[in-house]
Amino acid sequence: MQLIDAQTAESYLRDTGQLAETESVSIEALSGGVSNCVLYVHRDESHGPDFVLKQAREQLQVEAPWFCSPERGLQEVSVLEVCQGFLGDSVGHSPSAGLAIHVPEILFQDKSNFTYAMTAAPRDHVVWKSELLQFQCEPAIAACCGDLLSLLHAKSWQHEAVRERLANRQFFMDLRIDPYYRYLLRSHEDLESSIELLVASLAENACTLVHGDYSPKNLLVHKQGCMLVDFEVGHFGDPAFDVGFFLSHLILKAIWSEARCESYWELIRVFWETYWAGMESGAPQMDRAGLERRAILNCAACLLARVDGKSPVEYLASEVHREHVRKVARQLLLETPGRWSDVVSLVQVYR
Repeated sequence: MQLIDAQTAESYLRDTGQLAETESVSIEALSGGVSNCVLYVHRDESHGPDFVLKQAREQLQVEAPWFCSPERGLQEVSVLEVCQGFLGDSVGHSPSAGLAIHVPEILFQDKSNFTYAMTAAPRDHVVWKSELLQFQCEPAIAACCGDLLSLLHAKSWQHEAVRERLANRQFFMDLRIDPYYRYLLRSHEDLESSIELLVASLAENACTLVHGDYSPKNLLVHKQGCMLVDFEVGHFGDPAFDVGFFLSHLILKAIWSEARCESYWELIRVFWETYWAGMESGAPQMDRAGLERRAILNCAACLLARVDGKSPVEYLASEVHREHVRKVARQLLLETPGRWSDVVSLVQVYR
């Protein structure tokens, strides 16, 4: 495999015929992830729009040893193609917020080097995570996120062609279950039964496409709406994982924000209500109580993984905050309240 980085990307693109002979470009590495080389290619508008070049790497950039086959790049393209099909030409609109919701379009793929290029988000975009860490909590964006996720889940509900195409769960196991859930047992041995039951439930309740990394760092917000990126752990699985994973990020930020937490609770409320409204209309057979309960369990495991897993969240520098997360997550895993409002109440009890 030819390794591509900010220094070698231009020659790679020229050798593969992706740039015109007279075209000059500038290339910068994008930060924020730990598993891929992601490069932004700036072009002169006369030659075409900017684009993003991405290559999966075998070893992830974290402190603990963490490996995953770069073949996940091929899976990512498959998941992205399915999502594009559901959104219709990769552009839709959030019925709740009236904003555009879209995913990148694939420009080309190099299977031998586990590399592909995709359209870039509008230049005025910001990563939603960065706004949340500046206390900018916009309910319309939370509604947009709820609409987008419910659209992907509802349109793929019991979809046999998608089930067959995205049956491979190995990358999800390598990048989520083992480093997040099972890694926890090194410091929380008493949770083994709860964790293994949760892992089993993800396979037992496989009924939709699952993004697997649905979080504020992968939602690029711009004036017209938001773009979802990073599909490498996508598969056909339990939608409860996406919901729990997403809301764990908002809960972590609520704990981090201390006295300013109310804004984050509002985001949680808006997201869940919007998401469920979309599922109720798009997949009416879905059992709300079961989905909500499993989502809370996944949220709990994700919370605990972000302080004691292989990829701890960087902004919880205070041990007081980390211990707060541990207490909440452990109680959720052991007692499993049935509603998101109960989760919010529990977080507030430990303040």
